[in-house]
Amino acid sequence: MKGKSVDEAVSAALKVLGGDRDKARVVVISEGKPSMLGVIGGEEAEVEVSLREGLVEDAKHLLQEILDKMAFIAVADAYEAEGGVEINIRGDDMGRIIGKEGATLKALEILVRTILGRLYGERVQISIDAGEYKLKRKKALERLAREAADEVVKTGKEKVLPHMPAGDRRIIHLFLQNMNEVTTFSKGEGRERRLIIAPHQ
Repeated sequence: MKGKSVDEAVSAALKVLGGDRDKARVVVISEGKPSMLGVIGGEEAEVEVSLREGLVEDAKHLLQEILDKMAFIAVADAYEAEGGVEINIRGDDMGRIIGKEGATLKALEILVRTILGRLYGERVQISIDAGEYKLKRKKALERLAREAADEVVKTGKEKVLPHMPAGDRRIIHLFLQNMNEVTTFSKGEGRERRLIIAPHQ
């Protein structure tokens, strides 16, 4: 939709859509340029306006649009969860979507959360999984934590785990926090940061 200004273009679009400004999703294509002396030249502002459908549907459509533009063969399914929205991706490109150590998946999650947060004007909680990667990863980390903790209890010596993302370290911290025989802490900075399991003193 075009207009003399962004506000005018948005108002015109909302009249056509029959919606309110606070429920609109606005993409400014061009802010336009004023004409000289109100007569010569000038360009109209142009906007793309659609009505928000609710956080679940907006999250689903946004992620699907991103996946399509990245040429991933995948479908996003979204549903309401406690405190926010959970989205699961299914399709043929799971490896590429997940990325090394889940890096691509995490980046998608941050991107969707940031865009929707700006759209809604508040912090939104979005969790994105692909092919149950997060669930499988959580179980694998808990198994690693249990085996490492058993080794620490048996030997009485600290166990330094390989480098892993902060989210993975947190899963292990939480899993072992109620195990009285051991304690966990992280040490180092950046790529050198490691999680350590030690005998409880």
